[in-house]
Amino acid sequence: MHISGINKIMKNSYVFFVIIFLCYLFPFTLSAQQPIVPLSGYGVWDRSNAKDPRDPKYNYLLGLRAEASWAELQPNDSSTYNWTSLLDVLKKSDSTNQFVKIGIFVGPDCPGWLYSNGVPAVKTNSVDHPGWTSYPYYLDEDYKRHFFRLLNALSVFLKGQPENLLKHVCFVQVMTGCTGDEVAYKGTPLPSYSMYQISDAQWLNFRLESFSKFTLNFNQGNGRKIGLLYNNVDPVDQPVEWQWVNNNSDPSIGFGLKGSAYMRGHHLSDEMTFKKTYLPFLVNPQGMKLFSAAEMDQSWTKPLYQINVPLGFYWGMLGGLNTGLSIWDISATALNYSDNSVTVQNVFRFFNKYAPQIYPATATAAYSVFHEGLNSADTVKFKVSMYGVAKQSNLARYSAICNDSVYKSHGAKMDDLPSAALGQVAQRDQQTGYNDAGWYIQDGNYERWIKQLRPDSTSIGLFRIRGTINSSSSIYDRFARSFENKTGRNAMYFQFDPTVFSLTKPKSLKFSIIWLDKNAGSKWSLKYYNDKGLQTAFIKTGIGDNQWKKDTISVTDAIVTGNGLYGSDFMLVNEDTMDDIFNGIEVDIERKNPEVTILNPGRIEVFPNPTNSFISWSKSYAVDELVIYNVNGSRAMVLIPNAGSANLTGLQSGIYFVSFFNQKNHIQTVKIIKL
Repeated sequence: MHISGINKIMKNSYVFFVIIFLCYLFPFTLSAQQPIVPLSGYGVWDRSNAKDPRDPKYNYLLGLRAEASWAELQPNDSSTYNWTSLLDVLKKSDSTNQFVKIGIFVGPDCPGWLYSNGVPAVKTNSVDHPGWTSYPYYLDEDYKRHFFRLLNALSVFLKGQPENLLKHVCFVQVMTGCTGDEVAYKGTPLPSYSMYQISDAQWLNFRLESFSKFTLNFNQGNGRKIGLLYNNVDPVDQPVEWQWVNNNSDPSIGFGLKGSAYMRGHHLSDEMTFKKTYLPFLVNPQGMKLFSAAEMDQSWTKPLYQINVPLGFYWGMLGGLNTGLSIWDISATALNYSDNSVTVQNVFRFFNKYAPQIYPATATAAYSVFHEGLNSADTVKFKVSMYGVAKQSNLARYSAICNDSVYKSHGAKMDDLPSAALGQVAQRDQQTGYNDAGWYIQDGNYERWIKQLRPDSTSIGLFRIRGTINSSSSIYDRFARSFENKTGRNAMYFQFDPTVFSLTKPKSLKFSIIWLDKNAGSKWSLKYYNDKGLQTAFIKTGIGDNQWKKDTISVTDAIVTGNGLYGSDFMLVNEDTMDDIFNGIEVDIERKNPEVTILNPGRIEVFPNPTNSFISWSKSYAVDELVIYNVNGSRAMVLIPNAGSANLTGLQSGIYFVSFFNQKNHIQTVKIIKL
């Protein structure tokens, strides 16, 4: 639907309601420029390009890689490039209806004729990459000239493709050094090449100059804008690069970050640090919208994953979602393993289901997977006076926490104590057992849009649920939560994120609960609220076979207004004195049509519209609050008006819907354009 037609349609209040509804369901239809990665592209991609998603076994594979070395693309010193390998992937994506990432390996993958033409060839002391016999001196003006010319040629090639191919291109990875690692050299230049050492300041300047060429060629100019994926751009470790990218990226499409290694294991160090830094930009973003992409490398073949490969993928996948991962790029070896593992295939499908659920007001599903991690960095929960000094290197503290009688009785252990003090890269490579305490690890449940209220005072966290974990254990055996009747923990309370039903009410909520049938005759129930009060959705009675089970029920009369204890919307309740164990809850959401009530359509007229700062409106109706939503249905701002006007300078450029209220009563909703 064209923007120019909306004002005419808004004269009819019913049709205006339809447009609002469609905006919430299809959040990008009002923008001529699609985001870098549409939500339909959030999920598992094929790093190998070897699988066909038309095969039901691989129907979860959403994207491909189109990558080549500079030497392959430009084998001779000429203005002619061989784009065959990239074009083949684009053609495949059109036949399989997949998205595509573009990447060009530069640096040591540059063509040899550059050296023949005078670019210095640098040798280093690294022996880890025998295929890289030389590295270019990146600061050489001839190297830069040819490199930047390559970027321009790639842009011309991509933007010149017919729409049926171009539409599949999501982003180009920004590569300036060795592969995607964003370093100039592996190792250091040998003594006879010491004159080609590059300082940190020089490398920073080269990267920023390269960034400017990438943005010039792919984010600007005529034709469709193509997004960029950056690596080693961090607000803490690389603040200058981070600020540059934020200041120079087009806010209408945002940018991508290569990161989130936390799907490569669980209880890896500093997961919470990463989550705190990036999640606000990735899930329900309020400013610049980012996406993240990370590769499933060979970590899955290392000792930690190999204890139980499906379990490793399951809890690693939850770690990826927990840190806002958008694209999970799966290696050929991992996909080959999944050929014979329906469990791993379903793990990939779980990721596909929830990775796109980044806007609560339009979410179609939510989950809470139960988990407790013993975060040694938490000095409130684990006091220094009881457990020792809170340092990552203090192995005695991890042991003391797990040996606490409470946590020990719940199954907590340290199978590989020395690894707890390592960083996440070394842990993925070296760790040989499961650790239940760690450094800045995720401490609570893995959740999206459902929150368990007061989890530690209403339930207990369990580890290694059915004893020692081996290759035959269930993926659910690693963590769970349980009632504890002897301490009065007989109900678990849950609340939807307050904005999940801010625009619509639930038509149907489909609850899926995974639980361990441990005790014969044990009873538990799912309860919720409707307009008549607390209701029981079902009561389950165990048979005691000690198997994990999944029970599902749909509720069509729920009200979700936080009516329960602690503000809960639904609860799991112990119906006897036996303690039931749960892995988690999923809720599939079907929504009613938005109830947009418009009193006297057209009474409020907003001006100027479009605006770059303030808006004003006719004062024929008292207004005491404005709620502003973006086209994704997310609440962008709440304002108290000042004498018939409001300051919108804090909003990014874009399309918004301003809802006018008087004493909490909705008056009218008006579309505006912020310049």
